[in-house]
Amino acid sequence: MHQSEHTGFWFALLAVFFTAGMSLFVKLSSSATVATLVFSRFILGVPLFVPMARAKKIHLSWQGVPKNLMRSLAGLGSLYTFYYALHTLPLVNAITLASTAPLFLPILNLIWKKKLVSKQRWWAAGIGFLGVVVMLRPSTTEFLVIGSLFALLTGLFRAVAIFNVRSLAKTEAAETILAYYFCIGAVLSFFPLVVDFQWIRSPEQWLYVFLAGIMSLGYQYTLTRACAHLATTKVSSINYLSVVAGGLLGWWVFHEIPDMWVWAGTALIIVGALLALLDRHRTVQL
Repeated sequence: MHQSEHTGFWFALLAVFFTAGMSLFVKLSSSATVATLVFSRFILGVPLFVPMARAKKIHLSWQGVPKNLMRSLAGLGSLYTFYYALHTLPLVNAITLASTAPLFLPILNLIWKKKLVSKQRWWAAGIGFLGVVVMLRPSTTEFLVIGSLFALLTGLFRAVAIFNVRSLAKTEAAETILAYYFCIGAVLSFFPLVVDFQWIRSPEQWLYVFLAGIMSLGYQYTLTRACAHLATTKVSSINYLSVVAGGLLGWWVFHEIPDMWVWAGTALIIVGALLALLDRHRTVQL
């Protein structure tokens, strides 16, 4: 492993730590609304990432907002749905279902870019979505739990965000993308906060909200740095350790013990995602 890849590997592991930590503190912030948690995440990030962009002499302007808007909307959507899912589901369920972004990518490739992926990628998507069905068990009322559907939507929003980040990365620096994302997110997330504002009275809950925001910032930064040194496929593969971390934290903190259906579904989703991520076949333009 080259020095650059070695650095990327450690950043990817740190991203796993921050993902699990963010999920834990969001779930512990039971008295904070989802709108409060999302806004706090962005308002903490603006003073960090905007100076980083300026230090690299990157100029931010209104002209850059339109092309960064879709990425920001997808990122916002993934946060709202994921935070809601964390408030209603066991940790391992929420993290696993939210990690389905690689399974949606073949569909988005076909719809947006008119590109057909390999048979391996379609098999991967099929196995992954079978895992979703197994985990949700449609023969029971659990399939109707809104939190599970929101967690699955998180995977879709993340896939849309990946598409847009890949496009932006061809012409924009990582600091530029992050700075626009946090500025746009801070503005847009303010309006749901006004509608759904609820004062947090407990100092302990304020601490959880703050830590959730810090962990989220750590995840965003370490994931970006990991992708700068390591192939996206390897970063995404390492990120699946967050499912294990989520299961352990759920058991340790909340005494959540996943049943065999959850573990079987989780295994299928991870296998499907890894097959998709390790696919080396080129897409075919239709």
